[in-house]
Amino acid sequence: MKTKYEEILEAVVKTFLQTREPIGSAVLKEKLPFQIAPATIRYYFNKMSQRGELIQLHKSSGRIPTESTMRLYWRKHLRDLELICHMMDELVRISEKEDFFMLVKPIRVNRLQGIERAGSKYLILVFDADEYVVRYQSQTESFLSDLIGYTLEEIKQIARDVGMMSLYHKMRAKNDEEINAINPESIIRVAGAHSGWGKRYVRQFLDGDIIEDLGRGLHFEPMLPKGYMALQTETVVDEKPAKVLCIGAIDHDFTKIFKEV
Repeated sequence: MKTKYEEILEAVVKTFLQTREPIGSAVLKEKLPFQIAPATIRYYFNKMSQRGELIQLHKSSGRIPTESTMRLYWRKHLRDLELICHMMDELVRISEKEDFFMLVKPIRVNRLQGIERAGSKYLILVFDADEYVVRYQSQTESFLSDLIGYTLEEIKQIARDVGMMSLYHKMRAKNDEEINAINPESIIRVAGAHSGWGKRYVRQFLDGDIIEDLGRGLHFEPMLPKGYMALQTETVVDEKPAKVLCIGAIDHDFTKIFKEV
């Protein structure tokens, strides 16, 4: 059972997500499932402010949740990520309305089955679903021979880690074709407002590499600037298995995309 304190704090967060306005005692009174006097709500507000859970922007205004409160709220309510909408056009509509940046990448097994020489100049990399032609080098042939059975994504990451950048970019070109980037203007605005973060990370987001670098679940700093959150899960979009990554300000309503537990 939730305590009265917990119910009031959660009601503040939910109301703020709906209105994006400071919450006063009179407004909150109508949102609570029990009878309580506005003066008692203000007492709780003062306690929550002292504990760093709420903040009052102006003396005459209501309260809004702090960033730490929002983090705890999302960790509690979105522990098990489940997508609400499974159509790409609906994801686009919501991301634009809520100012989310999203990446959607199909999940498919595409393993390296073998390597064939094409004369003295080229190697043909035979995957389950594709073939790639790269310039022949004995080092590349030896490197790839040890990776037979690995997925294209695994080979791409290993090539980057060991500094074989020409092979990495060849693999990434296919990766870029598969990824749908939704509302990229959103992440560009974030990078513009946080130049230090943007210089270090934004390319990974725009290229789509970040969808492999981040694991399933919720992510905050330092991968994202202060005040932002990323959620990643595996689901079905347009009736196809896919990885979905959603990024936005921590005080925006992610339950428009994900189901609240």
